[in-house]
Amino acid sequence: MIQKLITACLVLLAGSCQILPPEVEWEDVRADYEPRLNILGILSSDSLVTSFVRVHRTLRVDEAADTLMRDTVFGGIVPYYASRFVVRDAKVTLNNGTKDYDLQFKKFDEKNERLQEAYVYNGDDLIIQPGTKWTLSVTEPGGLSASGATTVPPLPEIDETQLPDSFNINQTMDIIWTAQPEHYQLVNVSNLLSHYYIYQEPDYDNCGFWQKFVATPGETTWNYRRELCDEQRPDKKEEEENVEDFLLINIMSMDTNYYNYILKYGGDQEFASLFLGQGGSGQSFGIVGGMGFFGSIEFDRHYLPIVR
Repeated sequence: MIQKLITACLVLLAGSCQILPPEVEWEDVRADYEPRLNILGILSSDSLVTSFVRVHRTLRVDEAADTLMRDTVFGGIVPYYASRFVVRDAKVTLNNGTKDYDLQFKKFDEKNERLQEAYVYNGDDLIIQPGTKWTLSVTEPGGLSASGATTVPPLPEIDETQLPDSFNINQTMDIIWTAQPEHYQLVNVSNLLSHYYIYQEPDYDNCGFWQKFVATPGETTWNYRRELCDEQRPDKKEEEENVEDFLLINIMSMDTNYYNYILKYGGDQEFASLFLGQGGSGQSFGIVGGMGFFGSIEFDRHYLPIVR
């Protein structure tokens, strides 16, 4: 009896091995998702920070990330792949309540990577003044559109009368500025030569001369000192220690849109912006009908000789 039962089980198992799986049918992935514009726009009156607007869009699941494009180089046509996220043929307009300013797409900028594939104003009459309200309008040929609004923050002001004539690397100093009760301000300090790659500080926050401080509304003072970080970088040569240099003190005021997008939520792991990824995220500050942000900033600067 037991022998017959074992034989029956073996036959059953052998038969089950011959069962073929059902035929697999492939389906195209579909989603009821419509693309949206993802915008990053910054207004600035500072001569070193050009106002610009970058326009991206999200993609449908059936769209490739790259597209084949052609360009003319030395009279010849050169094909190349470009990101499909970037919108290169949008109509981008700024308005200050009295006049429209049409921005033009800039494909390449060898001096400023942030202005590559961005929209900028080519005229010289775009004047950004504190307290003025600006609106942004973006439309693209596919029918997507978005708008934005920002109010330019007050000009920051460093109290130069409270600064020493020079900065001694072995001492501290108080940096004092005018209070702004309704705006955050960002204080950045660095050595001037590092910006020209003659003597480069390490590329991490709060190390060496490179320090930053986020001032809450109403805050006016920061005690600055050069932090030691020699253990994190190769030893510098003696002549580099004695090179003549200047301390650059830079203070920036910002509107609420800029603060929320860049500082408050910019470090969140789940928050991917145009700085971090071309697709962007769902965060929106100062933008209606799309994602991203439209903000404004202002600057003040001061230089001090560095003594060792």
